[in-house]
Amino acid sequence: MEKRAAVILAIFTWAAATAEGADLSNDPGLDALSLEPNEITEQELKWDNGTLGYVLAQFVAGAWIGNDFDCSTIVAHNIKLIRVRSSGEWPNGRWDGFNVGVFDFRGGVPGARIWGPRFVKGSGRGYPWCDFGVNWSLPKGIRKFVAAVGQCYNYPNVDPYCLDTGPPQRRGWTYYLGTWQRLESESNLMLRVVMQGDIGVAPTSLGRVKALYY
Repeated sequence: MEKRAAVILAIFTWAAATAEGADLSNDPGLDALSLEPNEITEQELKWDNGTLGYVLAQFVAGAWIGNDFDCSTIVAHNIKLIRVRSSGEWPNGRWDGFNVGVFDFRGGVPGARIWGPRFVKGSGRGYPWCDFGVNWSLPKGIRKFVAAVGQCYNYPNVDPYCLDTGPPQRRGWTYYLGTWQRLESESNLMLRVVMQGDIGVAPTSLGRVKALYY
């Protein structure tokens, strides 16, 4: 009983000191409690296989194309950036820019825009991956969303989108004239999101992330 009381007292003493902001870095009891600080981690969510297969373009301003994602099995709920593979070389030999945005995804279909639009412009030669900062946390209760790019101008003043070599995961969506439809393709839109958040040193959700995404 005396030993048990001493352990309980030690735990409550540690908790009280932590609440007061005390420096416990030299406390020998920390190792015994196996306490480790949380770390900021980044997790890239994607459906494409990384291999460029096709390059296409949206023809009319106001059209959107994106992927749906589900982060309910991971701790990170802050969207750090949207990563898009595009080009400034086709169809008109320059970067024109486009919008990026995040849409709610409930009932199996995209809904209202919950972040954006933000106008961005890519850079680089060939068909590079372009990172566009979001740095926005999903509202409480929203863990499924669509990250998308929106066309600002009419063809040919557009920046194209890229598709991989498949097989299709059926996570792509297109929007035009007020209606979302599944992207009918034998491959996948090369648009990803990077999530950021605090996780412990033993993130049990990482296995579920690998199982959920390609």
